[in-house]
Amino acid sequence: MHKKNFLISIVVFSILLFCTSIIKNKTRIIEKNIFEHNLIISKLTKDLHESLLDFNYLSSPKILSKNIEFLSNEKFQHMDISQIYLGYESFFDQQKKVSRKVKANE
Repeated sequence: MHKKNFLISIVVFSILLFCTSIIKNKTRIIEKNIFEHNLIISKLTKDLHESLLDFNYLSSPKILSKNIEFLSNEKFQHMDISQIYLGYESFFDQQKKVSRKVKANE
């Protein structure tokens, strides 16, 4: 009777030990993948921040006007609202325009 219990306990212990090693190896592989993905994400985040910084710097009005003056022989001037619209009425009409959302079932 003791031999049978001992054999069963050895078999159960061996199965649990084997399952534990499999689970441990799989979690190690998953942790490596997570670490690699975190490195990729951090690199992309850094690139995004640098790109945003470049964009904000290069698209500032001061830098744009400086580049236009450097690259062009033409002199650009600021335009007044009266030069863009026919009059204040057309400006206010443009501001009052509201788009209407159309429902899908109409």
